[in-house]
Amino acid sequence: MSVPAPPTRARIDPAWIVILAGVCAALHIGKLPPAITTLQQALGMSLVQAGFLLSLVQLAGMCTGVAFGTLADGLGHRRSLLLGLCVLALASATGGTATSTAWLMLLRAIEGFGFLLVVLPAPAMVRRLVAPQQMTRMIGVWGGFMPLGVALALLFGPPIIATFGWRPWWWLLAGITAAMAATVALAVPEPPPPSSTNALPWPTRLRWPSMA
Repeated sequence: MSVPAPPTRARIDPAWIVILAGVCAALHIGKLPPAITTLQQALGMSLVQAGFLLSLVQLAGMCTGVAFGTLADGLGHRRSLLLGLCVLALASATGGTATSTAWLMLLRAIEGFGFLLVVLPAPAMVRRLVAPQQMTRMIGVWGGFMPLGVALALLFGPPIIATFGWRPWWWLLAGITAAMAATVALAVPEPPPPSSTNALPWPTRLRWPSMA
C-alpha cells in the first residue's frame, strides 16, 4: 500500500517577487512628495531645495542610467537587484536620521542609484523566469510597477506622516525594502545569462549595440 506524498507548499512565482521588488523600489520615488511640507518645517528647506530634492532620482537616471545598466550586467541581474534593494534600505534608514537638507539630498541621490540597480535588470529577469507563453502578460504587469508603487506611497504616506512624522515613514520603507531583499535572496534564483555579451569588457558592452 503506497503512502500518499505530502502536499507541496505553494510558493510565489519568482517573477512576481521581482515585480514586487520593483514596486518596493517605486515606493521610494513616491515617499517624498507627501513629506515636503513636513520637511520644510523640520529642516528649514526652501522651495528650490524641495524641487531639487524631488528631481534627484530623475537626475541620477539621466546621468548614469547607461553606466548602471552595464554595471547590472556585470554584477549579474539577481545580484544587482539585491544590491539595489540593500542600498535603498540603508539610504532610507539613514535618511530618517538626517538633520540637514544637504545630507538628505545626498542620501536621496544614493537612493536614485539603488533604484536604478533594481529596475534596470528586473525586466530581463522577468522574461527569463517565466514560460514563453507567459512572457507578454508578465512584461505587461511589470509595466505597472512604477504607478503602483508611487500610488501606494501617495496613499499611505500622508496619514503615516501626519500621525508619526516623516522619520518613521522613512524607516518603515527601509524595513519593507530590507524584507523584500531577504525575500529575493531566498526565493529568486539567478536566471541563466541570455547571451555571451556579458562576458565582454564593459567598454565594449557600452558601445555594443552600435557595433553591428
